[in-house]
Amino acid sequence: MSLITVIGRGHSGTRAMSHTLSASGVDMGNPLNASGDLIPAGDMYEACRVFARYVDWKGDLSWDWQRAITGEIPKEFTRLLNSFLKSVLSSDAPRRGWKIPETTLCFPWIARLFPDAKFIFWIRNPRDCIIGTHVTDDMERFGIPYPTTLDERRRRAISWKYQYDLVKATPRPKNWIEVRLEDFVLKQDETLARLEQFLGFPMAKIPVKPEVIDRWLKDDDDTTTGPNYYSFFEPAMREYGYDVPANPKSIVPPPFTFNYDESKVPPYSLPDILTASNGDSIVNATQWPARRAEILNLFAEEMYGVMPGRPPCLHAQLREQGDSLNGKAIRQQVRLTFTDEPDKYFLDLLILRPAAATQPAPAFLGLNFHGNHTVLDDPAILLPQTPVRDQEKFGSKNGKPSAAGRGKAAETWSAEMLIDHGFALVTAYYGDLDPDFHDCFRNGVHPLFPSPGYAYRAPNAWGAIGAWAWGLSRIMDYVETQNDTLDPKRVAVIGHSRLGKTALWASANDERFAMTIAVQSGCGGAALSKRAFGENIASINSSFPHWFCTQFRKYGNAEQNLPFDQHALIALLAPRPVYIASATEDLWADPKGEFLAARHAQPVYDLFGLDGLGQDEPPPDTTIGKTIAYHRRTGTHQVNAQDWKAFIDFARKHLG
Repeated sequence: MSLITVIGRGHSGTRAMSHTLSASGVDMGNPLNASGDLIPAGDMYEACRVFARYVDWKGDLSWDWQRAITGEIPKEFTRLLNSFLKSVLSSDAPRRGWKIPETTLCFPWIARLFPDAKFIFWIRNPRDCIIGTHVTDDMERFGIPYPTTLDERRRRAISWKYQYDLVKATPRPKNWIEVRLEDFVLKQDETLARLEQFLGFPMAKIPVKPEVIDRWLKDDDDTTTGPNYYSFFEPAMREYGYDVPANPKSIVPPPFTFNYDESKVPPYSLPDILTASNGDSIVNATQWPARRAEILNLFAEEMYGVMPGRPPCLHAQLREQGDSLNGKAIRQQVRLTFTDEPDKYFLDLLILRPAAATQPAPAFLGLNFHGNHTVLDDPAILLPQTPVRDQEKFGSKNGKPSAAGRGKAAETWSAEMLIDHGFALVTAYYGDLDPDFHDCFRNGVHPLFPSPGYAYRAPNAWGAIGAWAWGLSRIMDYVETQNDTLDPKRVAVIGHSRLGKTALWASANDERFAMTIAVQSGCGGAALSKRAFGENIASINSSFPHWFCTQFRKYGNAEQNLPFDQHALIALLAPRPVYIASATEDLWADPKGEFLAARHAQPVYDLFGLDGLGQDEPPPDTTIGKTIAYHRRTGTHQVNAQDWKAFIDFARKHLG
């Protein structure tokens, strides 16, 4: 009894082999679709996702499969594969087989589980392969990290390269043959003779269509269809005898374009935040909650993703307590855990509160980039247990923090200034919630909340910004219910850069935050997207595909189609005070766009009788506004003592 399988990238013409095998008396399982694929494919897809957990992305177009090739095959994978192949494995036919292109995505384990099987590696000119769509075009669907791109053709090309490289990296099975679709079509008798010798039985001859060969010659290869050749195809094309173009039209995708010229800002109009979806005008504060819910839902569905609710549990463990800042502050280090497994899903808090306080203290709450130990040079502050970004300044290497990073972000947080003014500081390392690299959401807190009803992830599933914002709300849960030294009614949420985006989104979802401060939050934060100034939607989704939901990608280079803009996000914070801060040299974050968003949020604050900015863009280093405040500090993309002085003044007015 022999077992046969066909591997090859989707849209490579493998159906020709499947139909040939079926016509030759091979039981290919049941049921089969029109392509000769064994279906339903759900268990096979899940098996591919299990395999993907053992793939290490090295960045760009490079992956390491050694853990998968040499390690133990998980029982979960075997169970899923056996379920998918049930009709094949239970067949008593003398010759059995199956074909589904996704087999290639887990080929190393297939080869190890079926060492005596006969493998037919099906090859097609990659220029033809990427013209048609296939379920493997976006490898995120299967949990495989890769350099995400908005270019559909490039996604297909990367998928092709990934599968080619994976097959090449896998030890060759003992029964192996390589067949080109072009030879099967144009030299059918010769190719069938090779297959008969390999398989050991006569092969049926099915009708073939010569027009399927070199379809790329008829491809327009324009901006609509995209290029059909990429330079990383060359090694495989040479290996399998395909002509490499001498002067291809497009080998490297054009770079993203960025605009820093105000005269080149495209014409745009902002959606009216005071017109409901049914056309009704919002004229008073009583009507606002319903309109607010509509806008919040738009942002969740189309941009940030839908955040889940509270976790199964919230445990708080006091890990350490003592004096800090020469006795000015009391330091607490608390671990929050979101399940009953204390070391799996956790968030480590650093709390610094005024030692002189006799009442629960108002607090600034924000996530930090490099670990709690960087916020203050205090040897008692514990180092993170989750990986950190490698940066020489912070003494981190190979994902591990070190004591050399203590206090390296002290100016960013100005903890002593806060304590001197009677405020507490609550912070946590953002990597505890999501380590901020794209591994298809296998890390951080995402696995706690899989997308119901979807094999992989829903298009509106939350990204990293959603995870960080969710974590801020969990800290508020703790402040509200398990720490009586902090005043839950007087907590200002603050963030810088991507964490400024996070602060805005957290506060939009969680009205317990009494005040919001977003510092140089830029694209996806406070800056108007429709201005397409500095960082834009296409570039941010390409560089950081894990920050937002996948729905947001469709607005890349199509900002005019956005049904909202960031002024509406700021408006969601009303009637609570909000401070938007920019920097003169941080054009990437579009200071003017941040100011305009704040100003255009004013109509909602007017409903509550609250003053906003009240004037045009101010000169540098000047704070304007009352309930909505703004400044543009002289300098670069950072937070410093000058910023903190302004934030503290604002907080003293609104939080007391």
